[in-house]
Amino acid sequence: MQAQAPCLLIPSSSTEPGTDAGAPEPAASRVDTPAPPAAGPAAEPAVSAAAERATSAAAGAAAAEPAARAGHPGWTASLLAERQAADLRQDLARFGVGVGLAALYGLALGARQGGVSLVQHAAGVPAAMVAVACLGVPALTIVLTLFDAPLDPARALSATARAAAATGLVLGGLAPAAALFVVTSGAHETAAILGLIGLAVGGVIGVRVLLHDLGAVLRPDRGPLTWSGTTAALLGFAGFAVALALRVWWGTLPILRGGAL
Repeated sequence: MQAQAPCLLIPSSSTEPGTDAGAPEPAASRVDTPAPPAAGPAAEPAVSAAAERATSAAAGAAAAEPAARAGHPGWTASLLAERQAADLRQDLARFGVGVGLAALYGLALGARQGGVSLVQHAAGVPAAMVAVACLGVPALTIVLTLFDAPLDPARALSATARAAAATGLVLGGLAPAAALFVVTSGAHETAAILGLIGLAVGGVIGVRVLLHDLGAVLRPDRGPLTWSGTTAALLGFAGFAVALALRVWWGTLPILRGGAL
């Protein structure tokens, strides 16, 4: 019989004590660990976009406060503001405010004598404004219409109310100084001159505002005859307004006549 050689299992060389450490490992024994994503250039656009949004939000918040303050004009600015569309209620209210402020200047002039003189001067100073508004402005509107000027009664009323408000603001602002000078003046002539200067300043400013608003609707492209006619009408109205105001003030303000009642 033929003898069979025994089969010996030879262990792998990697398990032997003297095996080289640099030998390659089997593929099944290696486990690849995923590397963490690197924060490279792909993350920079998101960070920059967030920074831009934060910057724009801060800039908008900083600009919101001045804009909010600018959106609320003062009482004087709203009183003298030019309105594109005429509003009868607002125009009448503005005219009434001008008359009331002018009455304060009348009270300051009447403080020299007191008593009934206070009422006379408080009513006499705005009476000139009412006379010019009721007599002069309608006549001027008719004359300008004859020259084919694009002026309607609503526009004329708005201009009159703004002029009255400007005159009232000037006279109301001069009222404390007028009261001081009128009361402390030794001569009646000095008090009359000082009072008349304040009236002249307020009246001139009011007429200037009125002519500016009425003249804004006039255009020189309508022909030289129309332009010269409307300009002459405005200048004539200015002279008429001054003469009428002086006549009313002379008849209603005792201080201008040396204090004679």
